Amino acid sequence: MGTKQSQPKYRIVEDYLRARISSGEFAVDTLLPTEENLCARFGVSRATVRTALSNIQSDGLIVRSAAIGSRVVSSQRNQAFQAGWNSVEDLLQYTTSVRLQITSIEEIVLDKKMADEIGFGVGRSLVLVKGVRWNQNETSEPVCLVEVYFDALYNGVVDKIGTTARPIADLIEEQYQVRIEAIHQEVSARQLSAQAAATLKAVEASPSLLIKRWYSDSRNNVFQMSRTEYPADRFRYVVDFGRSRE
Repeated sequence: MGTKQSQPKYRIVEDYLRARISSGEFAVDTLLPTEENLCARFGVSRATVRTALSNIQSDGLIVRSAAIGSRVVSSQRNQAFQAGWNSVEDLLQYTTSVRLQITSIEEIVLDKKMADEIGFGVGRSLVLVKGVRWNQNETSEPVCLVEVYFDALYNGVVDKIGTTARPIADLIEEQYQVRIEAIHQEVSARQLSAQAAATLKAVEASPSLLIKRWYSDSRNNVFQMSRTEYPADRFRYVVDFGRSRE
């Protein structure tokens, strides 16, 4: 198979899939080849294939499910970010498929108001990371605003934040052996503040979606919390349901 060796391996897989989705060879409502099939076809790792699939999913062309596979939902790129997470691994993989621009990092001590908002105890020391996410293939406007709070006990990872596409939780796990065992998620509707709208190049007071997540370790201790805010027209969440096999 003729390929450009200067391209990253994931881009070769991605271009192959995009071309066939666009042409209709991989039609809407059909499944893409399995990850195993793509690994064998291109001689690449599963991580490489998943990066390619995540990039395609971020453009709204496919929905991924651990139980079903990657299903084509559109032959044309959708400007709204589309997600279909089914596991901790899916969620962590998503963060590598979008670009996070760090705007600030600081250590804070929680007062009662902030503690009630994010679910940590009053007086607890946390590192607060703020940033803006962009699609890897989209530079005209940001996807969302991001705030990540994590225990200041793990502030040794601060120097690595922004130098890699890996999620902060991955950096904490690698350096401190703290593994994510569960993520609790809450989604609510709200309106964009003037400051948020200006940063996101959106309309003030327009609808937005706020996603909060709490990350717990094997002892059920919450060590990280995140707040992500999307303008309503830049996010779509898709879930496939199937009957249980009993």
